[in-house]
Amino acid sequence: MSRGFERARSVLSRWPRATRQHRVSLLTAGVAAAVATGAASCTAVTPSADTGAVGNPVVGVAAAGGGQPGGTLRVLVAGTVDTWDPQLMYVGPEAFFAQRTFVRGLTAYGTGDRQRDLEGDLATDTGRASKDSRTWSFTLREGVKWQDGSPITCEDVRHGVARTFDRTTHIGGTNYATYLLDVPTKVTPEGLDKPVYGGPSDKSHQRDFDSAVSCKGRTVTFQLREPEPDFAHIVALPEFAPRKASADTDDDKAGHDVISSGPYRLEKPWVVGQGGTFVRNEHWDPRTDPIREALPDRIEVTTGLGESTVIQRLLNQQDDDTYAVSWVAASPTLRNQAGTDLQARLTFPYTGNVDYLAINMRSKVMGNPAVRKAFAMATNRATYVSANGGEGAGAPSWSILAPSIDPSGVEPPRGSSVMGDPEAARKVLTDAGVRLPVTVRVVHAKSGLIDKAYAALAAGWERAGFDVQLTAVEPEKYYETIEQKSSVDSYDVFRGVWTSDIPSPSGVLPALFDFRINVDSSGPGQDVGYFTDDGVAALIDKADGTVDPAARRRVWAQVDDAIRAKGGYVALSATKALYLHGAGVRHYEDHAVGGIVDLATVAVR
Repeated sequence: MSRGFERARSVLSRWPRATRQHRVSLLTAGVAAAVATGAASCTAVTPSADTGAVGNPVVGVAAAGGGQPGGTLRVLVAGTVDTWDPQLMYVGPEAFFAQRTFVRGLTAYGTGDRQRDLEGDLATDTGRASKDSRTWSFTLREGVKWQDGSPITCEDVRHGVARTFDRTTHIGGTNYATYLLDVPTKVTPEGLDKPVYGGPSDKSHQRDFDSAVSCKGRTVTFQLREPEPDFAHIVALPEFAPRKASADTDDDKAGHDVISSGPYRLEKPWVVGQGGTFVRNEHWDPRTDPIREALPDRIEVTTGLGESTVIQRLLNQQDDDTYAVSWVAASPTLRNQAGTDLQARLTFPYTGNVDYLAINMRSKVMGNPAVRKAFAMATNRATYVSANGGEGAGAPSWSILAPSIDPSGVEPPRGSSVMGDPEAARKVLTDAGVRLPVTVRVVHAKSGLIDKAYAALAAGWERAGFDVQLTAVEPEKYYETIEQKSSVDSYDVFRGVWTSDIPSPSGVLPALFDFRINVDSSGPGQDVGYFTDDGVAALIDKADGTVDPAARRRVWAQVDDAIRAKGGYVALSATKALYLHGAGVRHYEDHAVGGIVDLATVAVR
C-alpha cells in the first residue's frame, strides 16, 4: 500500500514508460491521510510482538475459547462506506469486511494460526500455474451459489474481471487485471499504454479479452503478459471476485447493492450515512467454505459516526455496544490509562505500515557510503517509537517489509542497538575523513506528533556529528513535493510510509527501489531517493522469475539485504493501531493480512 494523502490517487499512469510492470499499493483516502500525519489509524494488521507468536493474538474474552453460533454483532464505522461493489473497492477495512461476509474470491487468507496462509476459497485450491507462471487456472468448487440460489459460474468470474477494464466506471478499485492480463494495448493521446478492451460493453475487442480469460466448465484460466508467481495472492483481491452480469445497473445507488456469494446478505437496501443489517444467506453452504464460520446471526453496521463517538461508545458499552467492534483506532495512550477490565478489550496489532527514510543517493552528502552508514548507525529507533506514542503505536524495525510479510524485520540485527550508536557513527565519519559537522536536510510530512518524533531523531544524528535541517511539509502537499524533479537538489533524506496490497516483498521492493519503473526525465516517481543499482535490479528479476515459494522468499530477502547494505533506506518503525471491542465479543482476532477484526471467526455467544 502506499504512503500518504496523494497516494489515494492512482499512480499506474507512470508504468507504461517502464520496461517492466510492478504492482504498487494505494491506501484509501481516509487511511492514507492518517498515515501522512502520523496517526495510528491504519489497517492490515499482524500480531503484537508481545504475543510471542507469528499469527494474531487471541485476547480478552477470546481466551475462553471459540464462539458459538447466534446473536447480533454490531460494527461501528466512522464516516461512510463508499461502495460495496467488489470491483470498485480498494484494499482496506471495508473490503476485508465484505470479503469475510458477502464477497468470496477465488482465494482468501486463513484464520487463527493460518492467517498468513493463502487458501482456496471459491476455488478448490490456490491455483495451478504453468512452469513460467504466465498461465494460471482455478477450478470452482461444486455447489457454490449466489444469494438467489443460482450457481456461481466461471462466466461470473470472467464478468467480474471484465468490469475492471471499463474505465468509465472502474475508477476506485485496484487495477491488477488491466496490466497483468495478456490483453493487447494501445498508446493513448496522453502517451499512456492502455488495454484496447474497454469492459463488458466493448464487443469489438471481446476476442482480445477472451484470449486472456477463458472458461472450460468450472475452470477459469488467466493468460498473463509476464510471469507472476504471486498471482494466487493477487486474485484474493476484491477486483477478481465474481459478479453476476444481471446485477449490473446504471442506477447511481448500485455501488451499495449487494449480491452475496458468502454467508451473509443485506436484509434491506443500504442507507448511505446510516448503514444496514446483514443476515444469514440461506444459499451459502458451509461445506463449500473452508474459511468462514459465520457465527453471528446478524451483523448490524452503523455508519456516519465520528471517530471520537465510536471510541466513546466502545468505552461506555451502553445498550448493545457490549457486542460491538470497530476498525477505528484509539489513541495509544489509552493502553497506559486502562484498568484491568478495559485492558482485556484492547488489542494493538501491527498495521502493515512501515515508517522509513529514503536516502537521496544523488545528493552530495549522501552520495558518500560512509555518510549513509553513519546516518543509519546513529538512528535512534527507540526514541522515534516513544515520540509516536510508545509500544502501543509501533515497534522499532530494521526492514521496510512489514511483519505480515517478514516477522524478522523487527528483530535487531546482531550488534545493532534500538537506540542507535552515535559514537560509533561519529567514528565511521572521522575514519572516512569526512569533515564535521555534516549538514543533512531531512523532509517529512507535518503533524504535531511527527514533528516531535523527527526532533527526537535529529538529537541522535547530531550527537554523531550531523547538522540536521528539518523541513515539515503539509500532508496534502508532501508526496507532490518529494516526487518533483527538483527534490533531488533540495533534500538528502525523505520520510516515507508503505504498506503492500499483498503479503509479499513483490508488493514493496520493486515499487520503491526499481529505478526502471520509476526514474525518468520527469522525476524519481516513488523511488524518491533515486536508488539505482543494476545488481539489485537483476535480483528483482530473479525473484520475479522464481516459481518455488520458498526459493522466491530467499531471493527477495537478498534484494532487501542488498538495498539496506547499500544504504538505500533506513527503516524506523512497524506501526501499530490500538483497537477496542465490547466485552461481549468472543473469539476476537485482528487478522494478520485483512486489517481488522476477523469476521470469519468472531462471535457474540
